Parts: sequence; C-alpha cells; structure tokens
Amino acid sequence: MSRKRITIIGILLFAIGFLLWNFGFFTSYNYLTAKADISNGKLQKIAIGEQLLMPKQMDEISQKYGFTNIAFGCIVSQSEINGIDIYNRQMDKHLTELNDTNWKEKYRKEIDSLIDLKVYGEVPDSAFWIEKDGNGNWFNVDWIHNHKNNAIISIYDKSGKLIIKSKFMKICPIDELKFIEDLKAEIDFYDGENIQLKDNCYLLKN
Repeated sequence: MSRKRITIIGILLFAIGFLLWNFGFFTSYNYLTAKADISNGKLQKIAIGEQLLMPKQMDEISQKYGFTNIAFGCIVSQSEINGIDIYNRQMDKHLTELNDTNWKEKYRKEIDSLIDLKVYGEVPDSAFWIEKDGNGNWFNVDWIHNHKNNAIISIYDKSGKLIIKSKFMKICPIDELKFIEDLKAEIDFYDGENIQLKDNCYLLKN
C-alpha cells in the first residue's frame, strides 16, 4: 500500500473519529444509547448543571409523561454536552409519540409551578443564594443586632425547604476581631452546623 493511500486512510479515520467524538459517541449518552434505552423502555432525560429542583422532585411531574430525570453534574465536556443534547432530542421525539405535540410546554409549566411552590413559595424575597463546589443554600437575615456581632439567620436548601432558623454569633481570632458588615459578601458556605465566612471568622450557632 502506497504512502499516499495510507495518509488518506489515516485522515479519513481521524475525521470519522473526530465526528464520532463531537457527537458524543464515546460518552455515556448519545444517539445509540438513546435508541437502546428507548427500546428497553428506559425513558429518561439528562439534566446538566445545578438545578433548582432535585431529579426526584422533577419526577413528581415527569412520570406523568412517562420519563424520569437524571442529574449529570456541573463538570461536563463539550463532547458530553453534544451527546446529551442528541440523547435528549431522541427521547423528546419518542415522548411526543407517547403523549402529544404540546407535552413539553405543559410539562415546563408544571415544573415552573413546582419551583414557585417549593422554592420561591418558602424562601423570602430578601434571601440570597450562596454556592460553593456545586453545593449551595438560601440565606435570609431575619434580624441583626445593632452592634452587628450576632444575627438570626434562616437557611434553606435549594428546593426551598427550611433547614434551620437560629441565632448565630460572629467568632474571630482574638487578633482579628471583626463585626458583621455584609453577610451576602461574607458568607462562604454552611457546614451543617455553623456558617463559614470568607475571612478567618465564622458564625457560631447559639
């Protein structure tokens, strides 16, 4: 076989491999896996990134339309995004056959209503969202002391469920005494007990 022919074959194989990679054929979700899942009755849609509702909460609505939801995560490559997009489009086509042409619009409205009920229905308008490493909470400052050393804070999960409402006191190293100024800018994350701040201080639950 001539060198020219080998070069052409190599270029063709590279081009084919690149196209397969670009369309997500080397990832968990793509056109082929969608067809296989549909054939096996495994109807699901893949959600990328942080969602206001957990998959199980979304399933409260989606199961009426014949599918469940899978959270893929926040760290995703372009190839995975392309594959998931193709996967979901194949699922949508099949779900349209099972339901009707307007099912996606109806489903979206029901999900939006669930978000309003479970998130914004309980979380006050004054609350602010803090997220770190893919995990986050809503924080609402219900009351703050005049000397700004302690405050009553309500903490909610991303679904809007109240986790805790308690009085917190700012604790700092003895040589770095500071008072509360702007909690929205100061809070780093909630560790399940205390509220960690971005400096060397934290809010101790009383």
